[in-house]
Amino acid sequence: MEITSLAVHDLQALIRAGQISPKEVIEALGRRIEEVDPLVHGYLSYDFDRAISEAQQVDVRLPLGGVPISIKDVINVKGDPCGCASKILQGYIAPYDATVIAKLRAAGAIPFGRVNMDEFAMGSSTENSAFGPTRNPWDLTRIPGGSSGGCAAVVAADEGFAALGSDTGGSIRQPAALCGRVGLKPTYGRVSRYGLVAFASSLDQIGPITKDVRDAAILMNIVAGPDKFDSTSLDDEVPDFTVALEKGVKGLKLGLPKEYFIEGLDSEVEKTVRTAVANLESLGAEVVEISLPHTEFALSTYYIIAPA
Repeated sequence: MEITSLAVHDLQALIRAGQISPKEVIEALGRRIEEVDPLVHGYLSYDFDRAISEAQQVDVRLPLGGVPISIKDVINVKGDPCGCASKILQGYIAPYDATVIAKLRAAGAIPFGRVNMDEFAMGSSTENSAFGPTRNPWDLTRIPGGSSGGCAAVVAADEGFAALGSDTGGSIRQPAALCGRVGLKPTYGRVSRYGLVAFASSLDQIGPITKDVRDAAILMNIVAGPDKFDSTSLDDEVPDFTVALEKGVKGLKLGLPKEYFIEGLDSEVEKTVRTAVANLESLGAEVVEISLPHTEFALSTYYIIAPA
């Protein structure tokens, strides 16, 4: 069994059962990073010794006890650099934890490493980092997407169990898709932005990139919720997101916008999407063709709202 290939929920089970220690997890992660990150270049930095120290002190009974979570270099972690993959902020050390980091720590997780990204989260390929591009681990000649491309790449390369990224206009969802992992941009206000270096505050959200859907739900259970430090956070109870995993899709109505199937769409991408739709239909979902007539203006609108 390769420890680093495990999903978070499988790793949790082994740690709680005493079959593996958090220290052994960090050591395995360190070996994997040394092996593959010179090729992938997903990490900007990591403090291995501190992670080992935290692993030896963690309470494994907590929901994420002993699980390392990789962090995009746009989220403040006390004592770590937070440079947004830019030389402008080189030397800046975060003096406090972002709310999502405080929640991870309270759940027993170990925030691990600073993960590469497009500089100040402005890009969609992770080629625009001041410290060099990240590569797609499935094909090193290709991009991993962006701006959270480092997050998606380290999770895909098994040099991270899960990661927290940020999404303004696709920066979690697109790299997760390009690297074959699960990425979620939560509903605006569901997750606190306190401690996130802003790109566009009315659009930004912190969210997970994980190896499977269950892990995304587990991380959302931890990081979601209202926060007095973020006036735009949603003052609402956090449901147990894992409950929905057992419901299946039977009876679910899904809209498929016809404007998404346009000239320029790669034929392999279309085939994959159509296959996924057929699978959902076979599981009992109702798929309805709909129209979103303003789709063609979406990108132009984004490029006005985001810089403003």
